[in-house]
Amino acid sequence: MALFAVNKPLGRTSHDVVDMARKLLGTRRVGHTGTLDPLATGVLILATEASTKLVPFLSAEEKEYIAWVSFGVTTATLDAEGPVLGPDTGHPSQREIEAALPWFLQLTEQTPPAYSAVKVGGVKAYEAARKGQALELTPRPVVYREVSLLAYDPAPVPHRIAPSATGWQLAPRGRPVELPKPLGDYPTAVIRLVVGPGTYVRSFARDLGQRLGTQAFLSGLVRTRVGRIGLEQAQEIERLEVSRTLDELEALSCPSVELTHAEAKRVMEGVPLAIPAKGLVALVGPKRRLVAIAEGDGFKLRIKRVFKT
Repeated sequence: MALFAVNKPLGRTSHDVVDMARKLLGTRRVGHTGTLDPLATGVLILATEASTKLVPFLSAEEKEYIAWVSFGVTTATLDAEGPVLGPDTGHPSQREIEAALPWFLQLTEQTPPAYSAVKVGGVKAYEAARKGQALELTPRPVVYREVSLLAYDPAPVPHRIAPSATGWQLAPRGRPVELPKPLGDYPTAVIRLVVGPGTYVRSFARDLGQRLGTQAFLSGLVRTRVGRIGLEQAQEIERLEVSRTLDELEALSCPSVELTHAEAKRVMEGVPLAIPAKGLVALVGPKRRLVAIAEGDGFKLRIKRVFKT
């Protein structure tokens, strides 16, 4: 099995990156663990060959972002693709932004953007939006674990960033960030987010603007972490080194249970084990080989995916 962490380039779709990896690695069996929009950059985990079985579990990991949210106007896509819609509706103060952010920590549902891959009646929302059709999108479960303001600038500023003990932060000597071409000199908040799976940061920008009595859009986004894998571990896709793979056990956030040879054999045959674990666990056989992912109810494990090598 092989997992790779890459830094998705600005302007490329996640599917573009998968296609590049397929050519570089010489295999069609490549998937990713969570879409990044074309105007976003940052961590994209690629799974190849048998590791593609890990995609559902890695996609469910929490994610960390640094988002640039510009105020006063919005766009149809809620990001910097443009064009700007409507007149300027006003700019909040830094104190008002800081006061609005804790509301998201209580949020349990959020409506996806019109330009998203969410399906309604078998039709993708973005396909309908491009045709000028409005689908009725229902709120979806979301979790915001951390939301903090890092900076508030007169216009989008590509601050450098670096990892720290409290997550990724702005750092004058950190790694550079590439932002989309600005749509104008709109006041822009730089916000650090830690969220659960399925959260659209473009929806966060829209809803933050509404909470502040104005409009807003996402003028830049960097995904700095997926589960345990940070941007510092990511390669540039154009210079992908085949030997720089991720350890699948280190990539998974769930706890692991070491099995004997006999237990590993039973798991490979689909036999559940009487192990008192709760939630997802990684079952590890001899030589730290990932045998299976299972889910426990506190009494026994139910096998969810077996990895045969």
